Amino acid sequence: MRTVRIAAALGLAGILALGAPLCAMAGTEKPESMDQETWERLQDNVLEYDELEDLVELYNPMYRQMVSNIDLSLKPIEDAAAGLRGAADDMMADARGMKDVNDILSKAYRSAAKGYREGAKNFDKILRSAQSGTRNILGSTRKQMTAGVQQLMLGYYQALASKELIDTGAELAQAAWESTVTQRNLGMATDTDVESAQKAFQSAGSRQQTLDDQLTGLKQQLLYMTGWSYDAQSDVGAPPVPDLSRIEAMDFEADLNRAIGNNYTLIEQRSVSGKSTASHTAKFRTLEESEAKLKIQLESLYQAVLEGKMTYEAAQTALESARITMNGTETKYQMGMVGRLEYLQLKTAYLQQKMAADQAALSLVQDMETYYWAVEGLADIS
Repeated sequence: MRTVRIAAALGLAGILALGAPLCAMAGTEKPESMDQETWERLQDNVLEYDELEDLVELYNPMYRQMVSNIDLSLKPIEDAAAGLRGAADDMMADARGMKDVNDILSKAYRSAAKGYREGAKNFDKILRSAQSGTRNILGSTRKQMTAGVQQLMLGYYQALASKELIDTGAELAQAAWESTVTQRNLGMATDTDVESAQKAFQSAGSRQQTLDDQLTGLKQQLLYMTGWSYDAQSDVGAPPVPDLSRIEAMDFEADLNRAIGNNYTLIEQRSVSGKSTASHTAKFRTLEESEAKLKIQLESLYQAVLEGKMTYEAAQTALESARITMNGTETKYQMGMVGRLEYLQLKTAYLQQKMAADQAALSLVQDMETYYWAVEGLADIS
């Protein structure tokens, strides 16, 4: 199961390999540069998305180990990337299996797989950076680790976005099975109908259990990666909401200049020295090619943000319409004008729209983070 893969990759293997304490937060003092309010938020029992960068720098056991010994083994990170890629493959298989059954859920699985693959790419970059031995190793590692943990948390939220729909689907399947049993007793349904309804109910329960296991595993890895023990009784805060004002404030040309200055591959290429004219020529040709690659990549990421914004806004509009319909359904159900089975069917349709809207919001956040991390130097142009 994908949960087991991620658990082994991101948390438990790391504990065994690094010998890290179960709670990295213990005994850590407040950095002088951090204000008291921020420090107190980090110490509460709620893991918030906007705290990830500070939590990684202060408590991530693998990053802290790198600070004290930059030559440490990075096998847990390699396992993490493999685990996330395996989880992405599993999620894509689920998406293909659900395509003809529930297209919205299929798209949600594909979106989650995208998040896992992005997380794997960021962990892969850590390995390459550690092996390069450049003076920027700690800075780039901290950014890459933060980006990877962000993608992991977004993957958790993407899975969580489907929970209410999956739970309601199980409730609907149970109600349909019970209704079919009643109809059979009245001579209005056959034993075959009952058997079919029972199988659908059992299948819905299996999907419910799979999702719950996945959420448990992802939460354990998030806690470990941010300084808690994997079995800590801590809460995960609300999902991030896309800040559309940041998109409006984007200046592609200025961001491109920053990305060129920050990119770790370009920094390494600039540091290459050569005495001959041919060496200088080759160096500047390489830099020009790399900068051209970076521009193409950043343009693609920028367009992904704009397209994600359109999808998000359309999904929000559709959700608002579905919410109005659902409010009317709730009223009719409370008044006894709609039966339980019909109510659950209508609620399922509404929750599909809600999940689509939640997924669109998380995908937009994901696209924005990928763009901004590219500006901060993490675009892979090797």
